[in-house]
Amino acid sequence: MAMISKIRKQGWLIVAIIGIAMLGFLFPYQAVFALLNMGSGEIGSIGGEVVGQKEWSEAVERQKILFNYSGNEASLSNDTWNNLVESRLMSTTYDRLGLLVTEEEWDEIVFGEMLSPYVKSTIYNGQDSAALKEQMRLNFDGMDSRMYTGWKNLITLKRQREKFDVMVKKGLYANNIDGKWAFKQQNDKVEVDYVVKTYQEIPDSSVTWTEGDIRAYYNKHKKDKEYRQETSRSIEYIKFPVKPSAADSAMTKSSLTDLVAQFEAATGDSAFAAGYAATPGQSTRPYVIGSLPAEVEIQILTDTVGDVVGPFIEGASMKIAKISRRATEVDSVQARHILLKEKGPEGKAKADSLKKVILKSKNFAEMAAKYGTDGTKDSGGDLGMFGRGSMVPPFEKACFDGKVGEVQIVETNFGVHLVEVTKKNAPKPVTYITAIDKPLVPSGATRKAAYSQVNDFTILFPDTASFRAAADTLNGGTPRTPAENIRPNATNIPGLNDATEIITWIYSAELGDVSQPIRAGDDWVVAVLTAIRERGVPTLENVYDQMKQKVIQEKKAEKYAELMKTGTLQEIAAAVGSSVKKGSNITLRSANIPGSGVSGQEHALIGACFGIPTGNISTPIKGEGGVYVIQRTSEIVAGSSQDGYLTDRDNLARGLQSRAAMSVFNSFRENGDVEDNRYEPK
Repeated sequence: MAMISKIRKQGWLIVAIIGIAMLGFLFPYQAVFALLNMGSGEIGSIGGEVVGQKEWSEAVERQKILFNYSGNEASLSNDTWNNLVESRLMSTTYDRLGLLVTEEEWDEIVFGEMLSPYVKSTIYNGQDSAALKEQMRLNFDGMDSRMYTGWKNLITLKRQREKFDVMVKKGLYANNIDGKWAFKQQNDKVEVDYVVKTYQEIPDSSVTWTEGDIRAYYNKHKKDKEYRQETSRSIEYIKFPVKPSAADSAMTKSSLTDLVAQFEAATGDSAFAAGYAATPGQSTRPYVIGSLPAEVEIQILTDTVGDVVGPFIEGASMKIAKISRRATEVDSVQARHILLKEKGPEGKAKADSLKKVILKSKNFAEMAAKYGTDGTKDSGGDLGMFGRGSMVPPFEKACFDGKVGEVQIVETNFGVHLVEVTKKNAPKPVTYITAIDKPLVPSGATRKAAYSQVNDFTILFPDTASFRAAADTLNGGTPRTPAENIRPNATNIPGLNDATEIITWIYSAELGDVSQPIRAGDDWVVAVLTAIRERGVPTLENVYDQMKQKVIQEKKAEKYAELMKTGTLQEIAAAVGSSVKKGSNITLRSANIPGSGVSGQEHALIGACFGIPTGNISTPIKGEGGVYVIQRTSEIVAGSSQDGYLTDRDNLARGLQSRAAMSVFNSFRENGDVEDNRYEPK
């Protein structure tokens, strides 16, 4: 809508576009853009250095050849940008610290015994075996030079980061004094009597404020860290679900009905189903009691073998199901296994050796605990009871065809298993069915009609006020879903499966614009841009509501602090319509006084509980959730450590180390003058 409006107002733009298009027939498009000085804008800056269009395009191409993004341009852009930021901000620091990666080390962390964590998770998908490493070496040897260089540079950068993170962690520790104070903060306790008047219970109408008060508060606090904002946009959107019509469902039913006679006559049920089913891999399988509606299940269990049941609806599909055969067989077994790390001939040889030991010593559980590599090793390899279809085919066949107590060697895509069936249920009657499914989806005509309805909506209601009013009456009231503070590098919006196109629109629209119909999954979406925020100091408009509440809170605090200045606790409570309460087991780690009616952090209040002399009444404390007056009723009761604060020291050190590396990197990023302009209109 915004673009159409602009084109209507600026006829010269159409002429320019046509002219550029004509130039495109005569010259390569790169030359046209160069002639018009287009495509050379700044993508952003890192560490004060500009990232130009040429550098950015080259970086994207380098990233693109390493990973399969399958058209996910947002992820490609984000990964490229994050790697550029890390390289620009950290490489100098890595060099100064001497964090080099030699050729020998690079070979070791990619193909050797000491895999880099990044390499293991990214390239090996968490797996680790000699065969995989050998295959990966062959893959790298066969790469073209651009891809090989790209991987080498990226892995080197990530390895330097791993070394840096370890250095930061190892450089942090806690001593015995730190441990002592960590313990005391958690275990020293006091008790107080107190009066509180929470801001929530004070009506806003009981205080007065002006627009000037809000502007003064804004001018004083606009640069505070809590108000600093990043580039973002906010929208409201409504969904127009596109559902199959009655005619669409009838057409799907007809197509399945036409198959019934052929399906009944078919001799290869699975092969026939595979040729017509929407879901690939349809095969004959045991029917699970209770999985279909009662009227369908009765037919499946009582009709003649060879009959076809349906069409019937299951979930988002319509189906027909052929009764392929009936049998009496075991429907569930219990087994235990040992999954070996080694695969192929090496794994089978090891499994054979273990099998001999198990058959001789009857120690399956012990061997599972020692050699198993999955989560069952701690329970002797026990898999519990499971039914048909629960395991991969080779494993399932071994379990259901094997005898109880028999130890078998089975190879699957997970590795080599030693398997022992420990229990089998008694055989039961089983009905096998083969299904053909067709999705219940809107036809082209239905989608076209839906689009027409949505498009009419955007034309009739092109601004925020009319958009909201229309949504509130559409179909008896259509919910307007807010989505706040959407960052430029976002890849999704809550409530929407595919938000890429909407996010692109958001960063090209103007405040108050209503979008054209945008496809999101199977739905149409219409959005209105409700807020624009740019990085840095916020505008008053963007923080008006927050600051208004702060001003009102300050007015309440001033009013009630004056009312609570003098008197006993009982007198102060009477003056403000409250009561005297008791606070027990308060520690320096307490966020607030339990039972006060305030859930937020009250650091000044907790500090006062420990700082005020016993028996004294405090001056009014203007907290985050209310105004307090306290009287400490006991001396500080010190906790008693059982190990001289060693546990607290070690816990404190671990906590510091777990947060340190990311905190240091974030500080580089926050103070590195990073400007991300990728999504700003050029």
